[in-house]
Formats: sequence, structure tokens, C-alpha cells
Amino acid sequence: MTPMIMVAPNGARLMPETHAGVPITDASLIEEGRRCFVAGAQALHAHLRDAEGGHLLDAKRYHALVSAFADQVPGLNIQVTSEAAGRYSSEDQIALLNRLHVPWVSLSIREISRDQSVSRLAQFFAALPETLQIQFILYDEADVVQLQALFSEGVLGQRPLDVLYVLGRYTEHRESSPEMLDPFLRAVMRCGLAPCIRSQMVCAFGRQQLDVLCAAAKAGLDLRVGFENGIWRRNGAVASGTAELVSELRDALG
Repeated sequence: MTPMIMVAPNGARLMPETHAGVPITDASLIEEGRRCFVAGAQALHAHLRDAEGGHLLDAKRYHALVSAFADQVPGLNIQVTSEAAGRYSSEDQIALLNRLHVPWVSLSIREISRDQSVSRLAQFFAALPETLQIQFILYDEADVVQLQALFSEGVLGQRPLDVLYVLGRYTEHRESSPEMLDPFLRAVMRCGLAPCIRSQMVCAFGRQQLDVLCAAAKAGLDLRVGFENGIWRRNGAVASGTAELVSELRDALG
């Protein structure tokens, strides 16, 4: 089965001073999204930036961005992030998601549950539209176990689970490698979460991003690629933009 390719062209941290190809404005993100779509991407993971280039959670801006993508790149599915990125609290994230009216969001299970009671989380998830697609971001096996516990307790409601496994880290300069996926998959099987999961996706930090994604594709997982996680091609050269990484990934997948 051909994997879905989602692109993450900017993330929360990479700045134009490091690479001129990182899209900071909404207009530049839409243009890079268009190039990625032409290159073969089906979805885009969107981060907003403020006037200084900092990570931003803003419902009004998100609504405008999703609407602009629908007009200008209608075939590209848009997922908006609610990630804290070291800047927002779990209450800030909950407030954002309560105001958002978009079809698809990503949500870190560890961030949203920080400082929140189980009853508060249950109330929060119950208030979200049933049609909202949520991709749960998982950073390690402990996140898998926490997701399983919340799901089994009914805290997350009845929606099917979509998950993203994060291999490596940006802040710790930890390079990803293919074997980093194994602990996630073992944890999913060990805690009995596998039957509840509808889709699994992988993102991989660092210079081995494309090689790790190719290995994940062989395991039947969907893929997230882009400058949020790494700017390097397989030969070690710096890519011109995320669209170039998409093209190389598709070529590698055959």
C-alpha cells in the first residue's frame, strides 16, 4: 500500500537565518504547500508564526489559513498543530481547540494532559466535535501507555485513534534512526492499543530523515517529511525546500 505523505514545511523553531527556504508567512507556507502538492504530498502539517517568527497558536489565523489553502491548493488536506513548543500551557492549548473549527488537528497527548485532571480531560474531549480528526503525537513509549490508559477509560471518547510517532528530537539534536520505531510498535502491541488505532504515521529528525521514512514505509506506516524535522537530502546536501524532500522521498519509495 502506498503511504500517505504529509509535509511539515516550517515547524515552530527553524528560522530563515538558518535556511531561507523555511516559510514563515502564511503566503509563503501556502506557496510551499503548493509545490509539495505538485511533488506528490497529500497533506500538510501547519504551524503559524508571529511577526518575529515565533510559534503562534491563534484560532482566527488558523481559520484564515485553512480557508486560503482550500481556495488556492484545494487538493491538499490541512492539519493544524496545537503543539505547545515550549511556549503555551495545556490550558492555552485547550482554549485554542475549543475555539477552532477545522477538520484536522495534531495534539501531543503529553502536553494536553499536563497539569490536567482526568475529569477535566474527559470534559474537554467530550466537547470537541465528533467529526474532528485528531492525530495524537507520541514522543516515547510512556506516551503510548498514557494514550492507551486514557482511551480505555473513555476519556478520549469513541473516535478512532490516529497517531504520530516522533523519532529523534530537535531540541536535543538527537538524530533519528530506523530502529527508534521498534519501541513504539512494541509498546502498542504490549498494551493492547493496536486494535484501536486507525492510522500510524512517522516523522524523523535529522540527517537520516528520508532513510528512516523509507524504512517506516516498508513497515506500512504513513510518513511526515519536511523542514520541521530536517533540511537534508539523502546524500547529505541541504535541500532547497520541503518540496524537494518530497520528490526525493517519492523517488526512493518507487
